[in-house]
Amino acid sequence: MNNQNSFLRTLGFVLLMGGVAVANTGCSQADKQEISAESDQAYNDMTTFVNDVEAKTDAVGDEMKADYERETAQLKADYQTKKAAVDKYADQYDDNRRQEIDRLNTRYTTAVEQRTTAWNNRTTVGELGQYYKPMSPAAQLTAANARTTYEKFVQNVKSNQEKYDINDWRNINAEWRALDEAYDNVKGSIPAKDLAEIQKEKLKYAAFKSWDKTKIRAGQGADAVANKADDVSNETADERSRAGQAISNTASDVKEAGKDVGQGAAKVGKKVGGAVKDVFDGKDDDKK
Repeated sequence: MNNQNSFLRTLGFVLLMGGVAVANTGCSQADKQEISAESDQAYNDMTTFVNDVEAKTDAVGDEMKADYERETAQLKADYQTKKAAVDKYADQYDDNRRQEIDRLNTRYTTAVEQRTTAWNNRTTVGELGQYYKPMSPAAQLTAANARTTYEKFVQNVKSNQEKYDINDWRNINAEWRALDEAYDNVKGSIPAKDLAEIQKEKLKYAAFKSWDKTKIRAGQGADAVANKADDVSNETADERSRAGQAISNTASDVKEAGKDVGQGAAKVGKKVGGAVKDVFDGKDDDKK
């Protein structure tokens, strides 16, 4: 009987330990499955990230400097995050997966180099500024939308006028001249009332188009601006002349239309001479 009791106790102990072992094995398997899922997710995130970087490499050619610099910093931060995630599970991956991760790192490095090259080529060719992105308003101007095109252009320029650098203003002025040339081709079909409103927009533009050279010197370096002093001076005189002529021409267009366009247009016409001068004295049309 004693032997039987001893056997039963031993059997019970063995079964108990076996149950613990089974329980531990089940827990371990669950942990392994969770780790496997997390490591797979880290790898998939890294793959998606690299694919996106490669797909957007050439798109930087259409970006402004401020956007490019911000996105570049974010890109580096995101890469470090993705890389840290896959590195955490390095010992969990098999050889094939580790080799693929190495290839992802190489692809990322190559894409970043291509992105930098695309940006450098863009800036070498375009000399775009930091904040203004050319929109080619002249290409879409018609007699029907001339007024709204001028209004949108002036509002867009005004929104960042305190931030623009010299290259920004050069591109803005180039687009403005192209817009005026397109206007000349359709002005005969523009309603007199719209002509008067366009004259107001030209006056607004003339009143704030000159950049603040003191701020540009602080932002770009006195030497760099000093080297361009003559060019800037010539551009200033040229833009003053162009602004005055464009506004004067539009005032004539309104008069020739032979219609009553209201007191607003008449008041605008009286301000033309002073506004062109104010452009280069740093005064704002909104204060008038």
